[in-house]
Amino acid sequence: MPGFNVTNRLKSAWSLSGFVPEQMATRAQWLEIVLISFGAVGFAWWIRPLDPSLSMASFPWLWLAPVLVALRYGVLPGLLGCVALIGNEWLATRLGRAPLPFSAAPLFGGGLLVLLCGEFSDVWRDRNRRMEESYLYVSERLSRLTKRHLLLNLSHDRLEQEMLARPGSLRDALVRLRGLSMEKAQHSDHLPGAAGMLQLLSQYVNIESAELYSLKEQAGGYVLGPSAARLGEPVSLAPDDELLVMALETGNLAHVASKDISLKRHTSQLVVAPLIAGDSELVGVLAVTHMPFFSLNSENLQMMLVLLGYFADNQGSVRGVLEIQKRLPEMPVLFAQELLRMMRMHQKIGIVSHLVVMRFSGGRRQEIPAEFLRIKRGLDLYWQTYVQDTPVLVVLMPFASSSAKDGFLLRVEDWLRIRFQGDFVSLQVQLRVVDFDLQDPLNALSEAMNTP
Repeated sequence: MPGFNVTNRLKSAWSLSGFVPEQMATRAQWLEIVLISFGAVGFAWWIRPLDPSLSMASFPWLWLAPVLVALRYGVLPGLLGCVALIGNEWLATRLGRAPLPFSAAPLFGGGLLVLLCGEFSDVWRDRNRRMEESYLYVSERLSRLTKRHLLLNLSHDRLEQEMLARPGSLRDALVRLRGLSMEKAQHSDHLPGAAGMLQLLSQYVNIESAELYSLKEQAGGYVLGPSAARLGEPVSLAPDDELLVMALETGNLAHVASKDISLKRHTSQLVVAPLIAGDSELVGVLAVTHMPFFSLNSENLQMMLVLLGYFADNQGSVRGVLEIQKRLPEMPVLFAQELLRMMRMHQKIGIVSHLVVMRFSGGRRQEIPAEFLRIKRGLDLYWQTYVQDTPVLVVLMPFASSSAKDGFLLRVEDWLRIRFQGDFVSLQVQLRVVDFDLQDPLNALSEAMNTP
């Protein structure tokens, strides 16, 4: 068969990742379960044909097989191993190979041990999955912060040089980028705000003709989707374009001056740049056909990639954020994006987060929210607004359990006592906690903000 390599298959089968149940195919998992469960029984018949259940041994060695299966895969696969041992005991008794009379006590004790090991495995596998989701969320936020940090560094380095030549600074570009993704597409739902993104790139990196495409995931890879926006008169991007293939394989920008491009250069483009949301999600690709020769430099290409990455980060949550802002129009985009992520993660895997709403109606209602950032947790997001001239502070606490929420409120009360010589009651601070388990947490948030 083409592409089949026995050596590579063996290396893959015996690599460390091959022994992780979550990374194995379902058929491979069940094959391993059957081999361990029934292989142990077959081995016992081979080494002790007159005592295949090993009842005369000083240790119940056969029960190690279902215990191993239960620890590795959980309760149900472990029960399959128990069935294999029970069947072995019945067969040995039927054939007269059992030295001791049949007894249900060892089988009951062994089955109980398997159930305990399986439950232990299920609990820790669920905890591991939750930790992985938490890690991915924190990694995504770190990736976005890194991109923003790079953007700010570029702005600082080039501010003096480009203030006169460009219509605005990169700070202005950042402000415009935040709003582009929230624009509704005129003809399709592919990459909202794509036309504005191309106009922004034409101003900051001097591209003359380019086209933005969406990407569709298909058969473990990506294929070009519909065109989202055009600038000038670009040449259509071919599916087998050399720059496109390189950009999708590496997840990085590819251009004709790259050392990895062959001399034949099977491409009609100057630059092909992927739009990467978070760490690895490809949402689109930019194909640049024409731009000035002196603009095709590493500094401009780096800026292009950063701006595209910042734009792509906002694409995944556009619809959800628009829906949230329809119900709560004054909510900032960043706060709405994080709230949407926490709601989805809670619905998907049950990760606990909290929303705390504080209304300040006392005499110091303006002073307290202004100094509240001093006790902010690292991941917490704050949204300060006004409801009928009453200051309202909404605190989003990602991955915060009930004990973490209670500890936060205790720290707030201690801080109020030290800084303002009062507590929640005396300072007239009304507290509301929004439960994510509610059918409509957004409605509960709106009621908490508007109800004294």
